[in-house]
Amino acid sequence: MAVSNKDYPSLKGLKIEPKYVTPDDAEGAVNIVPSGATIVVVGANVNGVNDFIVLPALATVPDGHCITVVCNSAGMEIRTPSSSAEEINSEDCDGTKEYTVPAGYQVHYFTKINNTIGWEGHGFTAIGAAVNAITPD
Repeated sequence: MAVSNKDYPSLKGLKIEPKYVTPDDAEGAVNIVPSGATIVVVGANVNGVNDFIVLPALATVPDGHCITVVCNSAGMEIRTPSSSAEEINSEDCDGTKEYTVPAGYQVHYFTKINNTIGWEGHGFTAIGAAVNAITPD
């Protein structure tokens, strides 16, 4: 469901629509988060817990850009574009390492710091408890 100024007049025409992605074991159209996305809803994994979604390339979003990822219950991985050398939580996550989301419904937030540092990520469980810091491995 989209949120618009009809629902919240103070938004002055801003329209926020969730983007839907499906974790898969290969980078492709179904698992890439679009550059303009701010809310991402993750569907069921195609193959298993090693399936992943891919954050936008750093150069395609401004510093401070935030993405809320509403995760599925199965667990999955979050990566940066392949061969990009871009980082999540100070680790290169373009395929050899990844930000691993454990099983259980969770919400994870990713904020672009800049093109050099990359993304900062952290999460919360469905009951609002902070998830321990995730170091991609």
